[in-house]
Amino acid sequence: MNVEFLLYAKFDNKRVIPNRDRLFKAIVSSLNEVGINPLVMMSEYSIIENENTLIYSFHPTSDPMYFEYKDETLFVTVSAGTFGAGYHKFVINVLDRIARRLDIKFEESEEYKDPSGYFIERDFNKLKKFFIDSLTDYSKMLLEHHEKGFGNFMIAMPYDYPIIEKEYFALSTLGYWGKTWFADFVNAAEEDKEKFAEDFFIWNEEEMNAQFWFKSLISLIWLYFPFREIIDDKEKKLYKEIIYSFQEAYKKDKNLKYPYDILIKVAEYLDDSNLVKFFEENKNNIKQNINIGFRTEKARYLVAGGFTIVLPMRMNMNRSDKTLVEFRDINIYIAMQVYTFSNEETDIIMDYVIKQMDIADEDKGKQLDIKIEADNIKNIAYEKKLDNEDNIITVAAVTNRLALLIWFTYNGEENREICLDAIKSIRLEE
Repeated sequence: MNVEFLLYAKFDNKRVIPNRDRLFKAIVSSLNEVGINPLVMMSEYSIIENENTLIYSFHPTSDPMYFEYKDETLFVTVSAGTFGAGYHKFVINVLDRIARRLDIKFEESEEYKDPSGYFIERDFNKLKKFFIDSLTDYSKMLLEHHEKGFGNFMIAMPYDYPIIEKEYFALSTLGYWGKTWFADFVNAAEEDKEKFAEDFFIWNEEEMNAQFWFKSLISLIWLYFPFREIIDDKEKKLYKEIIYSFQEAYKKDKNLKYPYDILIKVAEYLDDSNLVKFFEENKNNIKQNINIGFRTEKARYLVAGGFTIVLPMRMNMNRSDKTLVEFRDINIYIAMQVYTFSNEETDIIMDYVIKQMDIADEDKGKQLDIKIEADNIKNIAYEKKLDNEDNIITVAAVTNRLALLIWFTYNGEENREICLDAIKSIRLEE
């Protein structure tokens, strides 16, 4: 489900025509002001130099806006979709403020107009009705496709999100959705559909109310929180955004079912003892809090060369380049290296890879009797104990013209089982 439209504004001869850098700097400066953008704590931007494009994301789980400057004209691509009517209105209000500052006037593209009509009419009740009707049509489409044998629908999920291994009907940035939810929504009376819309959209109302911030909190945890210590500045920013979303929601409604167990972990990773104490006190003062267990699901991650591997979702993936992928957890470290060959003989490729393993002239350990389940992949695996309490499993997996070297470092028997299951799950996606 997506609501997308294109706006443009020309800089005529009556105004000083800016260069791209000065224009983008003015736009970013405006968007980073709290008066214009109260989501500035959550926002990010980047610039694609060779395409003259500024990408601005107001929220980690929303589609970004694209500002493109060419031929003395500023083009803006807006996507709202599953984020809701409130976000749609917010983005247009922001563009109004930018237009006044730059002394320009945005107009709709004739080919890609705002399908809701809000850009012209500014009728929020009509806008909400449009989103409800769009969700109704989208729900009918999902149900019809499911009848034809399709399933596991991913709705507005990040493009690089791993493939969940379990069967489900639909998944969005707020979690799992059952088939009955969409059927009940389609069959509900018109006056009842707004309640369903409030559940589905992150930002359904005009104001940033408690529900908006609460859903922001939930979506950040479901999509991005890896349940471990911080490893870089990007993750630190994410952890702070989780806390910020909680604080904004808590100011407006203290009685929502906040995931205090998870918030305690976030506060611990941020080394904020006062926040830990606050969460623990609140946790003890309520009878029930929400349990988000999505990150314990198993998912298939794509790695270089077309290889995939199944791991629990609580293990975060960090791609450093096209050939090396690292999965980090408190108790597991996994590194992968992919080799390509012109030779298709797997025995010859395996001999080469084993020689690469022997270059360091270190003991590989005891050979394991473990087989990758994919028929088109041969493997060999070794395990040994390191000087500390860690253990390491070294695996070579080869197929026609490709080889994958994997090093699993783990601590604890339960984590050994995760490694063994991951080895068996390796596949080559054609």
